[in-house]
Amino acid sequence: MYAFIRPFLQLCLLNSNPQDLPPSDALLRISLFCYLLVSVILALPVYSFVVSLLQALLDVVLLIVYTRTVLHFTMHIERYNQTLSALAGTGVIFGVLVMPLAFSSYQAAAQQINNNAMTLLAYLLILGWLLTVYGHVFRHALSSGMFIGILVGLGYILLTSMIIETVFPPPKWH
Repeated sequence: MYAFIRPFLQLCLLNSNPQDLPPSDALLRISLFCYLLVSVILALPVYSFVVSLLQALLDVVLLIVYTRTVLHFTMHIERYNQTLSALAGTGVIFGVLVMPLAFSSYQAAAQQINNNAMTLLAYLLILGWLLTVYGHVFRHALSSGMFIGILVGLGYILLTSMIIETVFPPPKWH
């Protein structure tokens, strides 16, 4: 198991690059499945299982389409498997990292308790780190600088957030 996780941990620490991953269809499928599973788990405290699954499927589809589109327009489509595997695999790690924060936030909102500043700060730090890692992955995938990579990563995060919140609006906590 550690042999599977290690390359993604190295990516999260910026100690490796997406091109260091094998361009394997099996690795891509496993990474996407794990990304889907973590996305479902993160949504379950807020939505039913069916809605959580549909939201997670939409997230996976958006990751696939966004990555393919960016690589197609920059003429780097040959890097698709490694880039998508890197994004999904690192997304799994960040999803697991954010789970305790997300679950405590859901519980606090349901009980109408204010989240403390430390939880918000931790969440923002993880989000900033995720953006840096996505920027690192896109920088290598596009053969660009880190600034461009971060902009492309930010584009993905913003686009996905807007689409998912439009299709699956969060519930109103009373």
